[in-house]
Amino acid sequence: MPESSRPRTAVLAILLGAAVGAAAGVYLGAVRVVEALVWDHGAPRLPGPVWLATIVTCVVGGVLVGLLQLRHGADTPHDLDDALLDIDEVFAGEEERTPPQKLTWLARAALLGVVSLGFGASLGPEAPLLVLATGLGRRVARLLRLAEDEASYISAAGALSGLFGGPLGSVVLPVEGSRDRARAASLLPYGVLASVAGLVAMLAVLPDGAGLRYDLPAGDIGAGRALLGALGWAAVAAVPATLAGLALMALTGPLRRSAERVVASPVLRGALGGLVLGACGAVAPLVLFSGEHEAQELITDAAGWTVGGLIAVAALKLVATLACLATGWFGGQFFPAVFTGIALGLIVVALAPSVPVAPVVAASAAATATAMLRRPLAVMLVLLVFFPLPALLAMTVGTAVATAAVHLLGDRAPQPSPLVH
Repeated sequence: MPESSRPRTAVLAILLGAAVGAAAGVYLGAVRVVEALVWDHGAPRLPGPVWLATIVTCVVGGVLVGLLQLRHGADTPHDLDDALLDIDEVFAGEEERTPPQKLTWLARAALLGVVSLGFGASLGPEAPLLVLATGLGRRVARLLRLAEDEASYISAAGALSGLFGGPLGSVVLPVEGSRDRARAASLLPYGVLASVAGLVAMLAVLPDGAGLRYDLPAGDIGAGRALLGALGWAAVAAVPATLAGLALMALTGPLRRSAERVVASPVLRGALGGLVLGACGAVAPLVLFSGEHEAQELITDAAGWTVGGLIAVAALKLVATLACLATGWFGGQFFPAVFTGIALGLIVVALAPSVPVAPVVAASAAATATAMLRRPLAVMLVLLVFFPLPALLAMTVGTAVATAAVHLLGDRAPQPSPLVH
């Protein structure tokens, strides 16, 4: 980048980051409005038995998702598995890029995400936000006289910063693992400016919209020999969490293709996904929604969970998430993966109640997310918003276990599906 263009790019990074941050706040606010209309603090507003009302609500949501798919056909982004898995597309060469999506396509993506998340999908808002941010960035790139990768990266950093509650993870996430590391590294300063501006703008629109900070047992990490023991248990907890992340990666694509082949109608497919989601939610209400806030309930009630209960809730969360992704509901896998990892990690606490909770949940959350995203540094920086700083060592253990598992599997490890099919 020429020296003379850097101040101009810095100013544009602040302005564009603030714009997409504000847009992210509006988007998340719209999701909350739909949630408030459909649910009452997690319980369905429909009359009748709660289990039945939960199923009916989710089926209705699936029908609406299917109608959106049916109305807009192949132009609708129903076949996106998770934009976070392919965020390195931001720095893809021009010959590998598809033309910028039309604004109507982006509007449909926004509506599909709002309906999916508002009706309780076991998915997070990160994928819709990323698709919208990078899409808008590419649309305005020529107008602002920016390269497409510059505009896309700046937009992604601005949008994700508010969602993840801090700028560091949103800046590193698109860069780590990029095929053009030199180019990605050169844009880091602009990502920082955009992410800070995006966070401020989002909080101006949605003051309580920043990432949740988990309340962990005080003094639970330990020091000296106790710390080493805690980290050992953290490594043990990270193993099933890693397997869950790998399973989520491996099953998403095949299940989606099978669902499209077996159930041709988008409406029936969406309703089927809603039926499975609602059935899982009727058995265990914690598996509804993204899992970001529900994970705190798991942590708070850690001592009251049995091994069987934790296995069941983790399995139901995986089933609900895969059902949504396979049947056209639009959202991301990051927060459901973190929830699932925490549930599986707490099995160690259920088996050995003397094991400290904090390092176990921090390591298991990091392990599942790393197994899915393959970006250990970005995962730790994102999760540092949700976990206290002393949990960093446990998160390092979790990311190390997951990274080692991926390396050991090599070519057999499940790979992310393409961003656009």
